[in-house]
Amino acid sequence: MTNSKAKLTNQEAITKISELRIISEMNIVSILWKKPELYFVYDELNIDSFSINKSKVYFQIGHDIVVKENKVLEAITIDMYLEKHKKLAEKYEEYGGYEIVETGKYVEESNIEGYIEELNKWNILIKMIKEGFPVGERFSEYIDMSCEEIYDENEAILNHIFTNISSKDKSYKIGYEIEELIDELDEGLGVGLPLSNLPMLTNEIGGNITGNITLCGGISGAGKTTFTRNVLLPSIIENGEKILIMVNEEGIKKWQREFIIWVCNNIYDKPIKKYMLRNGGFEPKFKSWLKAKPCKWIKDHEDQIVIVPFSQYNTSKAIKTIKKYNALKFKYAILDTYKADSDDSRDSTNPAVMQQNMVKIYDTIKEEALNMHIWITFQLNKSSSKQRCYTQDNIGMAKNIVDVASTCLMVRNLYEDEFDGGKNELKVYKITGKSGKTKTPVKLERDKHYQICFIVKNREGGCNDYSIVIEHDMSLNTMKEIGITYITPDF
Repeated sequence: MTNSKAKLTNQEAITKISELRIISEMNIVSILWKKPELYFVYDELNIDSFSINKSKVYFQIGHDIVVKENKVLEAITIDMYLEKHKKLAEKYEEYGGYEIVETGKYVEESNIEGYIEELNKWNILIKMIKEGFPVGERFSEYIDMSCEEIYDENEAILNHIFTNISSKDKSYKIGYEIEELIDELDEGLGVGLPLSNLPMLTNEIGGNITGNITLCGGISGAGKTTFTRNVLLPSIIENGEKILIMVNEEGIKKWQREFIIWVCNNIYDKPIKKYMLRNGGFEPKFKSWLKAKPCKWIKDHEDQIVIVPFSQYNTSKAIKTIKKYNALKFKYAILDTYKADSDDSRDSTNPAVMQQNMVKIYDTIKEEALNMHIWITFQLNKSSSKQRCYTQDNIGMAKNIVDVASTCLMVRNLYEDEFDGGKNELKVYKITGKSGKTKTPVKLERDKHYQICFIVKNREGGCNDYSIVIEHDMSLNTMKEIGITYITPDF
C-alpha cells in the first residue's frame, strides 16, 4: 500500500482514496441496515454518494424498502422487494446477502456522522482532482483535514465544487393557483393547530401554523413549560395530530407525571393536585383508578406524543430528530428549552451563533422544506423579573433569535400589587357583544393563580396592542382565558 506521507500523483491519490472509501461506505451502509430509521435522519445521502457498487446495492435496497415502501427492513420484506428487482437480487446474493446484518453488529452506530464526514471528504477530493488540483502532492495533509478545513483553505477557487449547481428554489407568478388558495382558505386551512382553551390568543396569532416557529419566553420558574404542555398537548389529542417533544431540562417522567395530572382534571374531572402524585403513598383504590383510567387513556393515545430527552443539546441533533419524525408523519414539535449548543465551544454561546442555529431550525421546518410547526421555549434575561411589560428587549443578548419566528409570546405571573386595590391594579376586560367591541370588567380573585401572556411578535395579526390574562392552575394543569389588559412598557 502507498505511504500516505509521501507525495503522490493524482492517479495514485485516486487509488488511495478508493481504498479508504470502501471502509467508509460499507460502515455507513452497515449502520443504516442495523438502524434503518437513520435513513430518515441522514436523508442527504443518496445512491450517488457511494462509488462502490456493493455499497450502492445495499444502500438502494434499504432506502427503497424503508423510505419509499415504508416497511420494516427484514428478511421477508427484502425477499419481496428483490422479487421485483432481479438484477439487484443477483448482486445482493453475490455480495453475501443478509450477512451484512451480522457484520453490522460490530460497527458502532454512534460513529455514523464521522463516517459520513470521511465519505464527504473523499468525494470532495475526487472532485478536486477532476478539476485539476494537485491533490496527490498534498495528500498527507488533506487526509488529516476536515471538509470545512479544505473548503476554508480553497474557498475562493472551490465555490463551484461545493455549491449545488441545480437549485431547488422555484419561482412563481403572483397569480399561481390563486383560485385554489381561496378554496383552501374557505376550508380553514390557513389556520393552525389551536391553543387549547385559549380562543382569543388562537384567533389573534392564527394558532400553530405549519412552516412556522412560535417562541414562548419566560423567566425561570414562570411556568413556560407548563403553559406549553397545557396549550399544546390537549389540542394534539383532540385534533388527531402527532407531536415530537425534545426536552433539555425535564426528563420523560416529569412530562408523564404532568400529563397524568392533566388527564385526571380535564378528562375525568377529578381534582388531583401535583403533590398527590409526587408524594406517593397511594390508597390501593386510588392507585388502581390511576392505572385503569388516566394511564389507560394515555396509552390509548401514546402514538400521538413522542418525547426525546437530550442528554446534551445541540442544534444538529435537534434537526436530525425533527427530520426523523417528520418522515413518520409528525407535523408538530416542541423544543424545551432553546439554549447554546453543549459542545465545549465558546462560540456556541455567541448571540450570532445562537441566531444562526435558529435560522437552521427554521430552514428545516419552513413551508418550502418539511412544513412543520415548532414551538420553542426560551428563558428571558434576569432583569425581566422586575419588569411588568415584556418586549423583544427581554430576550437579552441573543434577541435576534426572534427574527425567523412568526410568533413570539412571553408569559409571567401576576404580581401581588396587580390585584384589586393594589398599587398597580390591572384593569381586566372580557370582550363581549356581537361586534366584539364591548368591554366588560372582570374582577380577579386573590385565591386564584393568573398569568399574563404578551404577544410580542405576530405575523398573523396585531402585537403589543394588549395582553391576555389567563387563569392557570398549575397544580391541577387547568387553564382558561379571563380577558385582556393593557400594560405600558417600563421605562
